[in-house]
Amino acid sequence: MTFLRRSSLLAGFALAGTIAVADEPKTATPAKVAPAEKKDDAKTEKQKAEDEAKRLQEEIDKAQREYEAQIKKAQQEGEKLASHKLLKEVKLSGKNGNGLQTLAVDGDGRVLALVAPPRGFSANQKGVTSAVHILDGDGKETDKLTVDFHATAVNAAPDGTIFVAGDGKFAKFDKKGKPVGETVELPFIAEALKDKDKMKAKAEKQIKDQKESFQKIVQQYKDRMAKLEEKEKAAKAKGEELSKADATQLKQSKQILDSYKETEKYYDSMTVESVLEGMLGRVKIVNSVSANEKELFLVCGETEGYGYALWRMDLDLKNPKQIKSGMSGCCGQMDVQCCGGDIVVAENTKHRFARYDRDGKELATGGKQGKETEPGCFGGCCNPMNVKGCGEDILTAESEGLIKKFGPSGEFKGIVGSVAISGGCKNVAVGANADASRVYFCDQPGSRVLILAKKEDKEEKKPEPKKDGK
Repeated sequence: MTFLRRSSLLAGFALAGTIAVADEPKTATPAKVAPAEKKDDAKTEKQKAEDEAKRLQEEIDKAQREYEAQIKKAQQEGEKLASHKLLKEVKLSGKNGNGLQTLAVDGDGRVLALVAPPRGFSANQKGVTSAVHILDGDGKETDKLTVDFHATAVNAAPDGTIFVAGDGKFAKFDKKGKPVGETVELPFIAEALKDKDKMKAKAEKQIKDQKESFQKIVQQYKDRMAKLEEKEKAAKAKGEELSKADATQLKQSKQILDSYKETEKYYDSMTVESVLEGMLGRVKIVNSVSANEKELFLVCGETEGYGYALWRMDLDLKNPKQIKSGMSGCCGQMDVQCCGGDIVVAENTKHRFARYDRDGKELATGGKQGKETEPGCFGGCCNPMNVKGCGEDILTAESEGLIKKFGPSGEFKGIVGSVAISGGCKNVAVGANADASRVYFCDQPGSRVLILAKKEDKEEKKPEPKKDGK
């Protein structure tokens, strides 16, 4: 569970605790109470509520400190076990506050660092530019490519061709950075836009399904409140009061139903046009792009639900085919990378990665949920976030800064690196040069490319020469 989720939960407890204290039933009431005493009683109740809220806030702060300490400890433990150590960091920035969003490494060991606006969940920004900063293996910038759209993915084919994608658009550059043709719209998105009747029908169904689902939730709370009100009525008839727990639930149910009135207004205001805009916005967000010698693989949102779709097509964007659908990724993260003729997927909600063939058939999996530094385990709420084929091996990257290596069949080979970054779900793209002597990590919050180098092997201790030739 991440700190954010802990905080939300504790905040909920704070609300519940405040209500329980404020509405605590009195078991005995004096026949006559002076006005001053009533005021003092009210003040006492208010102070109790404030003290309880303060206590719960302290618990939230403590949870945050514990979470941060846990991350730091895992990073330190990982650093001791890692085969690589931090060598250098390269800070990158762009216009209007743009920062590093992701990276890839080409066949020559150059780093393709994408500097752009942050990627959203349901829409790209309009009227913006993005840049790919090309760095040599030591982190020195040698070139910069720009595109006039909100780019969210970058990668290179084995021949050095650079691909940049986002907002439903696609741009190509040759190895030297020269544009190859014009920026084009991704074909399957263009095809989806053509079938307006089909898209409209999907939008109408989505509105209907969401409204029905919401009404079911509302009815559940109404039924619960009705039962509690009946209990309250029966208790009063006996001259009794509801239990503290039931009184609190009744109060909370009323509050929730009051808050749902705004939600109901939102659903009532939903139109086919607004839903269509959101659906197409998700489809246009490109989460990752990768290529082998023959084909291109691309991940984007789906028009129905909140899953992701994996598309395969020729390098010239012809013959697009959806080979997987309903892929689940946490916090808008879904990374798919080529590994020879196959593909590897960071299935972060399952605490594993999986290897598939070009048609989406599962070949192998690796990893399981557990302590971050335990062999073959992924910690946090959802890891690994990113993957990368490295020869026959597979590199995985976690939000907390850990990089691990697995064999082609999913067997764990060791921790590659551990870097100090802030926690929380995010893109942590990873790449390596040909012999994996250098590994490159994307620190998105810090807008840094972190360069890790292989630790020097300890020299074998040579025997001391014998004296007098003996």
